[in-house]
This record gives sequence, C-alpha cells and structure tokens, in this order.
Amino acid sequence: MPDTVEDMLPDLNSRIFLPGLQREFVWNPSQIEMLFDSLMRDYPIGVLIKWNVRRAREDYYAYEFIQNYIADSGRVPQALKDEGYIRNNDRADDAEADALIIDGQQRLNSLFIGLFGSIVSYTGGTGNTRDEAQFWDEKELCVNLLAHPEHDGDEFAGDFEFEFRRTDKLSDNDQFGYERSQGVHKFWYPIPNLIAEDGMVRRQQDSRNHAQEHVDSASIEIDASTRETFRQATLLVVDSLYRNVLNAELSTTEVKHETEDIKEIFQRINIQGSEPRPYQLMLSRLMSTWPYVSDNAFNPRDKVEQWSEQFKHDYPEYETEIDRDMFMRYSYYLIDGDLAGKSSVNDLSESDLEQMRRKWIGSPDGVTTADFEWFTTGLRRAFETLTGIGFSNRTMDSVPYVTLLAKFFYENPAADEHDPDLRNDVFKFFSLALLLNESHGLLRRTKARNMIPVLAENRGEYDSFPALDLFSTLNVSPASEDIERVVNNASYNPNAPGTVTFTSGNVAAVLGLIDDVYEQEDISDYDVDHIFPASRDDEVAEAVGEDVDIHRIGNLQLLDSVVNRRQKGTKMPKKWMDDVLGSAQVDHYREVNCYPDVSLEPENYQEFVEQREQLLIEELKTRYVT
Repeated sequence: MPDTVEDMLPDLNSRIFLPGLQREFVWNPSQIEMLFDSLMRDYPIGVLIKWNVRRAREDYYAYEFIQNYIADSGRVPQALKDEGYIRNNDRADDAEADALIIDGQQRLNSLFIGLFGSIVSYTGGTGNTRDEAQFWDEKELCVNLLAHPEHDGDEFAGDFEFEFRRTDKLSDNDQFGYERSQGVHKFWYPIPNLIAEDGMVRRQQDSRNHAQEHVDSASIEIDASTRETFRQATLLVVDSLYRNVLNAELSTTEVKHETEDIKEIFQRINIQGSEPRPYQLMLSRLMSTWPYVSDNAFNPRDKVEQWSEQFKHDYPEYETEIDRDMFMRYSYYLIDGDLAGKSSVNDLSESDLEQMRRKWIGSPDGVTTADFEWFTTGLRRAFETLTGIGFSNRTMDSVPYVTLLAKFFYENPAADEHDPDLRNDVFKFFSLALLLNESHGLLRRTKARNMIPVLAENRGEYDSFPALDLFSTLNVSPASEDIERVVNNASYNPNAPGTVTFTSGNVAAVLGLIDDVYEQEDISDYDVDHIFPASRDDEVAEAVGEDVDIHRIGNLQLLDSVVNRRQKGTKMPKKWMDDVLGSAQVDHYREVNCYPDVSLEPENYQEFVEQREQLLIEELKTRYVT
C-alpha cells in the first residue's frame, strides 16, 4: 500500500531520516507554498526513494529533517538557535533508522515544515542588528479558508491560497484570522492547527469544528447570513486539505542495496538532475567517502557547518558569502582545479579526493599545526586582509576571488597578511578586478580559474601577493568607455551598514587605482574622505545655489585616517589646506588626488567635481587602457 502524507510524516525523525550524503535543505518559503498548492490541485510531486537500512551495515550517518527552519543566510541570534531553529539538518544521535530518504528530501522536508513547523527570517532591514531576536519573525504556513476554486463571487478568492504568515512568538501580534484585501474576504488559518498536541493528525471532523470555531469567534462586522457563508466555505478548504494533502499518496520506491551501491545511486540521481548545484554534489561526494576511510576519518559536512557558523560570526562583513559553496570552491582550488559545474564534480578521481582530504587535515611543508587548522587559516588570512583594507561583500561579492586569495595564503606560509606592501598589492588587484568587472564581468564569470596555474607554478615562493602577474593571465584591459562609466557611477553610500571603508565597488576601483596616494603607506590606514565634508552639504548647496550630490566620486579621496580624523575633520578643504598644511603638502595632495586648478571655495563645488572627474578618467585611461 502506498504511503500517504499522514502516514509518513509522523515517522520523520523517529524511523525515517536522511543520509549524510544528502544535500542540505534549500527550498525557500515560496517553494514550500507551491508544493502545498500542487497537492491541493492533485498534481504529481515526484517519486521518493527510500533506502531500507534495517539490514544494512551501520556505515552511514543519519540526519534529522528540519522542523523549525531558518530561512535566511546571514547571522542568527543565539536566542533563536537555543529555541531550536536551525538552518541545516542536525545529526540524529543514536537513531534507530528503518529508512533513509536518498531522493525527495526537499519535498518531504517542506511538508514537514508546513504541517509541523515554522520558519524564521530577518525583518529588521539594514538599520538594525541581526543579533537581536526582536528583528526576526517566526511564520507558519497558512491557508486561506475562504479561497476555493468553487467560489465564483467577487468577494471570495476563486482559487487556493497558501502563505507563510507571522506568529506572535517573536512579535506583538500575529497575522492570522480575518482580513479584507482589495474587496476580497480572507481568513488565514495556520496549517499546523491540523496537528494535535500528541503530534498526530486531528480527526477530520475535529479540524472542521476547530476551523469553524475560529471563524465564529473572529471580530468581523458581518451579518449572521454572511458568517454562515464563511463557516460553510471553510469546510470546502478543510476537506480539500484532508483529501488532497494529508491523504495524498506519495509515490515511493524502496531500495535495499549495500552502502557502496547507495553512494553510486545517489551520485547518479543527483548528477542527472537539474536542481543540485555543483558545491552540493561535491559535498555529497565527500560525505560518501571521507567518513569511511580507515585513516583519520571525519565527517566533512559537520566540519563545514561548524566553520560556516564561526566564520559568519567572525566576519559579518561577508556573512552572505560564507557558505558551503565557498568551502567547496576553496577545497577545489587547493588541488589546482575549479568547481565549474556538475562535470567538474563527476570528474573528481579517488586520488583527487584523497589529495583534497590531506589539504583539509594537513599543512604545507615546514608548517606544524593541529589537524584542520591550516585549512581554515588560509581563509581567515584572506578575510582579515580584505576587511583590513576596507572591503565588504557590498564592495566585492565574489566567492572565487576570496577563495583565490585564501589559496595564496594556504600555499605561501611566509606571506604576512599584515604587511603593508602585500595589502597594497591585494588592494590594487581587487581594484583592477572591480574596474574590469564593468566591461568583462570578471567577478561574475569565475575568471579566477585562469589565475590558479600561476599560483600553482610558484607555490610556496611568494612573500607578497602577485597582483599584476595574476592579472596578466586574463589578457584584457578596460576600454575608455568602461572607465568613463565607472567614474560616472561611482558614489559613496552613506547608508551602508557596518564600518567598512569602501561602500561601493566603483569607488574602490577608481580611488584604488590612483595608487600614488598610498603606495608608500598601508592602505589599511586610509579612509574614504569627502573633500567637501558630507556634514556640510547644506552650506555647499547654499553657496552653489542648487542641490548638490556631495557623495559623487569627484568629491572623494583617500586620506590617511589620522590626518582625516585629527586634522581635516569637518573643515572645508581650503581652510584645512591654508591653516594646517604647508605649501609642499598642498601641492602633493592636489597632484596625487588629481585636483583641477579650481579654487576650493564652496561656490566652486560643481566646477571642481566635474573637472576632477574628467581628470580621474584621463588618469585611468593613461594607466590602464592599452
């Protein structure tokens, strides 16, 4: 007899689990809503494949399905984790599994969340902190009890409606119950209400009564006849939920193969499919091999989850870029390859996997560390360098380039990430990449793979970052119109969160390539300064006689942070130069920052920034257009 949703779901996390080689849960709330909608319409949702492990050798890892899901990729308050909300599937300790799901996890876990659980997501926007639960919402999947295809009146939705809606657990009120939207009556009912306190599905009549009681008790200004219409409408939806969702038959295939066969079956299912991303397939391959080796076996999935959480906490500027994809790409770079699609995963040989495993555990010759320490050290040095020079994911959001830098640090222990020359070389490299991104899409198209052979050929021989050597492998340069476009679009973002120096990739590209400013200093010691202070834009506008854009690139320069904060501050540029700087310093600042021959009075602001932007364009063309 086929399994129904009602039969199978109570067995999740008690008899039915997930194998460690399964990829993580990745469906978003809209996909979960669509799954329930498909079931309500009696649409097929695919076949589940169960691995019968009752007689299998116990050389597998079992993971639990997620009930309360963190539908967000950034940092999560510890208070929510303590409440049991999770992003990735937890290990099932001492699980007595009858079966593991090797295909169908996304669908089955979505049903589990919709019927038994909830999601949480960050709602605070850019002005608040992710670390406080008050800026998060918990939501449960709801159905509109007044929406059904049999309705043909103007005041009822004539189709099924599902939507995740806020509970009152993390906020002052929920979004359940009655609302009228664009003249249409709606009554949002949490689907987990179909489940009794003992975790079993309520009797259908009990759910009918429960739903009608909610409609009866709702404060709605309607007459008795309309309320009775509402009561009858709810029965259509509740009965459809039982008939088409809870009693839906799940097409299930059971396999009883040995563990080695299951690994191959899983690989073929996933590689032939279209949904899994390369990093997910790669992690599955690691899970099918590394936990079972006799020499220093470990669980790569657990390692990646621990590292990911720790790195998000330690480097919040890059939290949205820190994920499994980053760790898998970095791993591939360390064996001088590139995670460039499903074929790249399928082509990994057993010797490749073993070489990669040694990179995780060990370190280069002459370096003594604890197991796994050097692997994460390379990434840490990369992030510390990027954040040290003032970059965040909003400036440069490309995982391949972060991991390319991490590969450099992994393989070159003598390189000092705090060395000013090295930081300046890294800054110039990324400034060039940001400039070329406008014309060649370098950050988007994973051109880092072209640079891997350069690092591989000179492994262990660098003491500074080979910015120009790496860039020469691309054999490209910006066109004049690209430079003009970058300069014209470069602007400081005063509303960017955090304390990073560069709030715009275009600003970093332009100022970073006028390297006479910082070439003898440490770029980490520089601020992006408004030549005419941003805090005095009203004075500038009044002097000019019209509104001004105080944040455009023509009004921005790199300035030593000590000079900026202790000397210049909010002084107008002419007063700062006249009162603080000597004539030689004035000449220097004007030359290296491409100042035009315009008096630095507020009334000359527009003339100054327009002429300076033209000088910046000419300087960048002279240096970089070939």
